[in-house]
Amino acid sequence: MLKRLAAMGVLAASQMLLALLLYRSAFEAYRQMVGGIRRDISYGLQLHHSLYLFGALALFNAIWQTSCRSRRSGVIGACACMLLWTLFWANAFASMPYRSLLVVGVGTLVLALPLRVLPFRFARPGSVAVPQPGIGS
Repeated sequence: MLKRLAAMGVLAASQMLLALLLYRSAFEAYRQMVGGIRRDISYGLQLHHSLYLFGALALFNAIWQTSCRSRRSGVIGACACMLLWTLFWANAFASMPYRSLLVVGVGTLVLALPLRVLPFRFARPGSVAVPQPGIGS
């Protein structure tokens, strides 16, 4: 049980750190190539509040991914998190489409990451060639 809780914590923390790292680096790259951006206080407030939401979604996704029994259930949990993240940012697409697309894209990418990182848990027992007595040379 302690091992599973540690895995959930590491997965949730890594999702949050990776999202922060990807957003900051993409934002800085854009600023270096294009120049200064417009400062909008409502966007800044929504970005600040979204940190709490993303932390909750990353924790829920980590719990779901480490507790689910099938690949389909893992995909459903990740898609639910991605949908909530996208719906939270839906109001900002009209005023700042590129910045909103950046935040939603980074969040969706990071929330989908456990589906690629944890595929070994869903290996089917019949997918491995098991030698059977009496068959073969």
